[in-house]
Amino acid sequence: MRKQILALTALVALGANAQEYNKWSIDVNGGVNKPTVGFTSGYATKTPNLWTLNGGVRYMFNNKFGLRLAGGYDKIEEGKNSPKFNSNIWNVNLQAVANVGRVLSFEDWTRDLGLLLHSGVGVGQLKGDNFSKADNLGFFTFGLTPQIRLSNRVSLLLDGSVYLYARQNRTFDGNAVTTKRGFQGTNFTGTIGLQVALGRNLVHADWYSQAASDSQLAERVAKAENTVAELAKRLENKEDKMVDTNSNRVPDEVENYINEKYGSLASNQAAPAPAAPATNYSGQSARELIEKGYINVYFDLGSATPQVSSLWAVDFVANYLKQNSGASLNVAGYADQEGSVKFNQKLSARRAEAIKKLLTNRGVSASQLSTEGKGVDKTSNVKSANVRQLARRVTFEVK
Repeated sequence: MRKQILALTALVALGANAQEYNKWSIDVNGGVNKPTVGFTSGYATKTPNLWTLNGGVRYMFNNKFGLRLAGGYDKIEEGKNSPKFNSNIWNVNLQAVANVGRVLSFEDWTRDLGLLLHSGVGVGQLKGDNFSKADNLGFFTFGLTPQIRLSNRVSLLLDGSVYLYARQNRTFDGNAVTTKRGFQGTNFTGTIGLQVALGRNLVHADWYSQAASDSQLAERVAKAENTVAELAKRLENKEDKMVDTNSNRVPDEVENYINEKYGSLASNQAAPAPAAPATNYSGQSARELIEKGYINVYFDLGSATPQVSSLWAVDFVANYLKQNSGASLNVAGYADQEGSVKFNQKLSARRAEAIKKLLTNRGVSASQLSTEGKGVDKTSNVKSANVRQLARRVTFEVK
């Protein structure tokens, strides 16, 4: 275990975010509509009409662009001082979706607000009490959908859309069209609804921001450099005082420390065990590193599988516990502040259990270990992505 290992671990935790995102989602929405063009003279509609209902399934090719297949229903009734009518429009449509929030880098100033732009084409049927048969429609539609993230999987949608109807042979009130033109009818809709992300990953594409650019990453690494160097120096100083656990021999560079602690020793001779407690200097040093929080295992966002660059910490703890059979540790899991409290509590417990399993697989007695999921690391700064990455960890508490 050397300075380079610590530096690599910290830089991976700060600079790497290899998480994937969910590309599929479903949504259900309800609201009102207001047709403005497409009526016989003397006819008018309510302002607004109840109801407009629609739902769809969306697939994102990446975190900026996707397609949505949807269907909807609009109920249109007569307004004040209008002859009575009752009409309905059913439709299916295919729309292209642009995630304006990611295109414009909303993540630079908010984590929970988004904006979608959508447009597409569809077909529908207009029918009602005054219709002898249904009128088949074609239409073009476009609109904006502000989003509010309620959790990593659920979002609140507020949508405003415009429908421009072509091939319309009947007015919305059921009479024959007398004036032919490109778009015969116009309908405005406003809805509110919920979107649910589908998939195994933690976040949907709508909320996933791309990895930082080279210049941004360089800036982040530069800010972390001092911290990494200090941690590496502190760990190296502690490490230099440890006995080589493979040979139980004292390295040359710790001879002075051992001489001061236990009396004069010849260079590279085995260190005598202290009379009490019945442990060697290596165990005492390892315990000190663990107690002061230098030994941690780090995880990717939403994952209970440790980063490969952190597995040295598992081996370190396993060696300590096997050489000190009377020692016991509490394996404490933490999560960052992404996601709900309930999700993070379960995730932190899963991380602790995963590390306990790795330790027992390395020959550690289960009786030396307990686990605890401590949920969100409340010492981390939710506004700092770097600190949130370092919060996703398992640490060890000497009992």
